[in-house]
Amino acid sequence: MQTFQKISQRLTDPVFYRKRIRQVLRCCRRATAVPRFRSIEEVGEIHHATVAVAHPDDETFCSGLICALVEKGTKVSLLCLTRGEGGPTGEWTRDELGKAREAEMRSACEALGIEDLMFLDHVDPVAREHRVFAPDVSPNELAKQIAPLLEESDLVISEGSSGEYWHPAHLLVYEAVAKVVEEQRWITFLAANENHPIPKLVNEDDPTDLELDVSVHRSRREKALLCHRSQVSLFARFAEGTLADFIEKTSTESYCLKGPGTG
Repeated sequence: MQTFQKISQRLTDPVFYRKRIRQVLRCCRRATAVPRFRSIEEVGEIHHATVAVAHPDDETFCSGLICALVEKGTKVSLLCLTRGEGGPTGEWTRDELGKAREAEMRSACEALGIEDLMFLDHVDPVAREHRVFAPDVSPNELAKQIAPLLEESDLVISEGSSGEYWHPAHLLVYEAVAKVVEEQRWITFLAANENHPIPKLVNEDDPTDLELDVSVHRSRREKALLCHRSQVSLFARFAEGTLADFIEKTSTESYCLKGPGTG
């Protein structure tokens, strides 16, 4: 019965078909993993960076870059689509989870040195057994909502073109940002890296342009991730080990330069 449910949910999921089509196209072309830059300074001067993500804890995927930017005096803001109400509940009830994850994210932002945290107040749908969902908003409508919030940023950091592990909410954020960026530099995290220790997280169609060794920020990254108490077991599962294993396996961060201002 469980196998039948999994197949049924996959076949009714449009993301399933997008993923398969992308896999076929990838046979004809493959993203390169040869970075052009090894430090954020090489990308250009940055005064204000905004990170756009779908859920509390997604900022973990670029936490080393956030630490590096804060260290050099850059103002970092964080824009979050939902409060993660639909995720694993941990020790909280479903009704409590949104407030708990908001508090967790505020603590993580403080640990990382993020100055501003903005929630867009979209509701994170509850997952089924084998399928997760995006909030009920179109990429066009979301783009209209985030456009004024990105105007003052000279760097936008977001989810990648495959939504990392093909999460529909991550894909939604990526598509909305793509409709907004004009002159801003725009980079996406977890870019193509054939040697990444957690390959299932990598956006395989996003060439690596910037590769950063963020091991120097290990303690701050781990402190921030530990703030997400309700979700830490998920990151341990990603690493097929412990939370410390996840921090170690993501001590090199890869980014794809997407926006017109990053060419």
